[in-house]
Amino acid sequence: MSSQLPTLGRRDFILTAAAAASSAVVASTTMNSAVAANKVLPRIHTVLGPVPPEKLGLTLMHEHAPLVDWSELYEFKPAPLVPAVRNEMLKKMTAMLQAFEATLTDKQSPGAIVECTPIRVGRDPSLMVDLARRVKCHVIAATGFWCEAFAPQHPWAIQMGLEKGGIDKIAQLYIREIREGMEDPTGPWGEKFTNVKAGVIKIGTSAYMTPSERRCNTAAAIASSETGCPITTHTTDGGGLEQARLLLAAGAKPQRVIIGHMGNKDDREQEEAHEYQRQLVELGCYVQFDRVGHDSYAVEKCARQIRQLVDAGFAQQVLVGHDWAPYFYRGQFDSSVPNNTIDAWTFKDSDYTIVTKQLLPQLAAAGVSAKDIQAITIDNPARVLAF
Repeated sequence: MSSQLPTLGRRDFILTAAAAASSAVVASTTMNSAVAANKVLPRIHTVLGPVPPEKLGLTLMHEHAPLVDWSELYEFKPAPLVPAVRNEMLKKMTAMLQAFEATLTDKQSPGAIVECTPIRVGRDPSLMVDLARRVKCHVIAATGFWCEAFAPQHPWAIQMGLEKGGIDKIAQLYIREIREGMEDPTGPWGEKFTNVKAGVIKIGTSAYMTPSERRCNTAAAIASSETGCPITTHTTDGGGLEQARLLLAAGAKPQRVIIGHMGNKDDREQEEAHEYQRQLVELGCYVQFDRVGHDSYAVEKCARQIRQLVDAGFAQQVLVGHDWAPYFYRGQFDSSVPNNTIDAWTFKDSDYTIVTKQLLPQLAAAGVSAKDIQAITIDNPARVLAF
């Protein structure tokens, strides 16, 4: 028998890889059909309860609504959300999401946001519930620990990770938040829990993965493997392949992994790293362009990179969003302002309509079909978020 194998040209290789990666997505859909036959239907787990995937609509896959608070990362007490501050935040956040809702067609409605604020960096389950009750769009919350990219790792994550069996302890916390409800941040770490469930696992890495990040990310793979919950990631100008390989080696399924913040120096060097993005989708993972409209992530730049993936046959593995965070607490660094007032928060008037009003028309003008745009904004989120 000859030991020589036929060689593939570049185009044939890409198309073959695209077909292989897409088969993972089809396999996931087939699995979901089998689950449905047993009357256990996959659902999107929102802060107001489970929703059928077909009821989701156009989804912004990585947002913060309304706040981020890094106080505990620096071992300060978190910001006090007194009623006046809370109400002001809810009022403005509601208006921003209603502006997003107003851009949606009947087919795209009611819409959804994935609220990616992790454990103990401003994530407040009761605040998200109050927001979700004021708007039409769905709100999906996250479990998981923040990374060390711009601030220290949370002391709770570090403490657990260094204990005997620490990775499993972190994984069990994620699993509890997915199956039973998220931790209540008003008390000591892990003392109280709500009945508001997480619907995604959020993890992240610095430019190069640190030991603490590796432990938290490995725990995410364990929790995803056990629950079926998807993982969404923060990358810092690269590191997506390192994330993906660690998660897959630790047991996560590629069709449950979303590598985030694509669109700028994803390989740590090139402004538009097309080949690097293809390596990720060829593994079967999703790639997420979730900083559309930020500095270094211009709409036109993101649209070009998305079109490259669509043309290569990977439309079913692309997701989008903005990564806006309207309120950031600065009171722990600025003692000149009372920490119980809105002045202790930096406010950014965030536009949650850039994807719908600017990116989608750019994609259409670039020749991306209506079918592929629907896949990116509606079908793919419904598939990856359902478990």
